[in-house]
Amino acid sequence: MRNSGLALSLIIGLALIGPAACKEKAPDAASIAAEAAAAKAEQDAAADAALAAARASRGPGTPAVWEVSDEDTTLYIMGTVHLLRPGLEWRSDEINAAMEAADTLVFEADVSSPEAGAEMMKFVRDKGLFANGGQLTNLLDDAEKLELQAALDYVGLPLGAVQNMRPWFAAINLSVMQMQKDGFDPGSGVEQVLMAEGREDGKAFAYLETVDEQLGRLASLPDDVQVDFLISSAESIDEGADMLDTLVDEWADGDVNGLGVLLANPEMMGSDAIYDALLKDRNEIWAPKIAAMLDAPGTRLIAVGAGHLAGDDSVIAILREQGLEVTGP
Repeated sequence: MRNSGLALSLIIGLALIGPAACKEKAPDAASIAAEAAAAKAEQDAAADAALAAARASRGPGTPAVWEVSDEDTTLYIMGTVHLLRPGLEWRSDEINAAMEAADTLVFEADVSSPEAGAEMMKFVRDKGLFANGGQLTNLLDDAEKLELQAALDYVGLPLGAVQNMRPWFAAINLSVMQMQKDGFDPGSGVEQVLMAEGREDGKAFAYLETVDEQLGRLASLPDDVQVDFLISSAESIDEGADMLDTLVDEWADGDVNGLGVLLANPEMMGSDAIYDALLKDRNEIWAPKIAAMLDAPGTRLIAVGAGHLAGDDSVIAILREQGLEVTGP
């Protein structure tokens, strides 16, 4: 995934001899380096094309907000960015009004309560780490090891720190470390800001999925798909800040088309399987849950990652396909 840091999203440790572990090895160091360079060049070309298309697109100048309502219920829907540079001004009159009106804030998953912390620790222990001495590099060919090491060098992490991680979990850690190194802060992310305000104002919280549901889609992918996710993340790590800065610019500008090019795009995710696991499958599950919220009176602000609200497979597109009138871009 070219911009996998959401943020975003597992095999038995003894099962290391499989398709990914049995790849044909390049015959010498020069061939290995050439193979790694060619793969990175292909990824760079796709990223450059997507960045150019996104930057050529324009929005109204503030983050997009959608609205769905009936006689006794109003749902505001906004996209978020999970990590932002501290001090970025992103609030708008529309967001402030939606926040003030909402009695309930709806997020992707509970990531802040003690119960969620315990659930996350158990999930990582059970499905994010190898058991019985398994090692990440047993799943990589020589060119992939070279790409992973270069990415680890960029973030200043030794190989030993990720050796016991399954590929999906290593990919997420690598991406988040890259973003933090380049100045992006989880504490400044939109959800964290809204959660803090919601607690202070006594608003109710609700969630679209559990931690297990959110990460389980990645954890259950085949080894070779997880490795592709990891290596795609590693290949793009040195340009991650530029990609995320552009993504934030598109989001802050309300450019839903530009966000679709950058996020709702299987090529940018690294594979159709990763795209489906991180975005499409979750959107198809969330949309009916959001539509069902119209059955209960009240006002809700639904805040989810911006990629879920852009593109042909977005939550917004699905709601409209279901016949709901959704105002907004």
